[in-house]
Amino acid sequence: MSDHEKVTELRTLMPSTEASIYLNAGSNGPVPAEVDAAMRAVHDQELQTGRATEHAMDDVEDRANELRGVFAGVLATDLELVAIGHSTTESVLRPILGMEWRAGDRIITFDEEYPAIRGSLAALASRTGVVIQTLSLCNAAGEPLSDEEIVANVLPLLVAPTKLLLLSRVSWISGRVLPVAPLLAAARAAGVTSVLDGAQGVGALRDDIDALNPDLLAFPSQKWLLGVEGLAEARVSRRALDADTFQPVIAGFLGYEQQPNDERGASWGDARRFEMSGFSRPSLAGAARAAGWLSMQVGLPWAVERSQRLAATFYEAIQAHPGVQLLAPPGRHASIVSLRVAGWEADQLTEELGRRAFAITRRVPGLPATATQSASDAALRTSWGFWNTEEEVARIAELIHLLASHTPESLPKRPAIDIIQS
Repeated sequence: MSDHEKVTELRTLMPSTEASIYLNAGSNGPVPAEVDAAMRAVHDQELQTGRATEHAMDDVEDRANELRGVFAGVLATDLELVAIGHSTTESVLRPILGMEWRAGDRIITFDEEYPAIRGSLAALASRTGVVIQTLSLCNAAGEPLSDEEIVANVLPLLVAPTKLLLLSRVSWISGRVLPVAPLLAAARAAGVTSVLDGAQGVGALRDDIDALNPDLLAFPSQKWLLGVEGLAEARVSRRALDADTFQPVIAGFLGYEQQPNDERGASWGDARRFEMSGFSRPSLAGAARAAGWLSMQVGLPWAVERSQRLAATFYEAIQAHPGVQLLAPPGRHASIVSLRVAGWEADQLTEELGRRAFAITRRVPGLPATATQSASDAALRTSWGFWNTEEEVARIAELIHLLASHTPESLPKRPAIDIIQS
């Protein structure tokens, strides 16, 4: 098949990609019909025969292990390093909370980390007295730092009392790819625990995770892997497992090889010790089918390469237009391209793109001012996927040019559509 033929066929299997210009996999990817069918099959079985039988309860563990296997395959890593969670935030924070913290210990992170994680770190600091040092990915003028500048800012801090380095593979705000390889290697050499938030990276980049080898990696099902909300994965390094770097702070029944009684029990010796309970069987089936379909039928390398190529084409098409500010440096974005347009609020941009092209995009918030940084404005985020077409890239680029050539007041109004009711 040519790319055109393949994309045309895949779009028929993902109906929402034909109902709109789907540009928000950074929040939720489009649902493949294959996933809907898998979930419906389990739903129908539960409807007809119930969901409280011994078989159904045992099936949760079987399906959780199936999903672990699929996720391990996506990462090309060992199954014993993989555990299922409910969200990226939970999968990041529960292991971190299980570390031994003392007042004065330092955590290094970045200002574009996801708010739920930064808020949870703030709560940890309030309770334990640890110090959160948040570095910016931009300079004082609001311009993105180079990879070399980011690394140079972090390296001197990887000494006592620093205990943890927490960073995203890809910023959910700017879409920039962070230079994680040298940072993770430096943290490992310094004996600093590393946690990688892969929410916008897994499925959008092809990383050698075993080579990067963060102590903890977490990512969700519903974004670039086209799966189900409420499911995520944690990959714990063998080094962290052997050293008991992370201790479970809450135990679910899936975390135990032998269920505990009177303070005695045997948790799994692998990453499953971090698993909880409360997983929906239809959701487990849907998440496994999504990642499996993407890997084996779509082809993950092809999907990643095409997504990045479309994002790069869009970036280049709007890069030089006056009034357009791109938040990631050239060549340092994955499948997300975030931008601001002079004279426009981000929500106005999302509204106009929706009105004029039925485009689903995302407004991402600005950052508050700090002692060294000015506040930044909200931005428009576009998330490009393999399902998008070259025509859609051209259409959105054309609209960005149009918006950047006008103010909200001077923009020619789109003709109203008359709805005729019979």
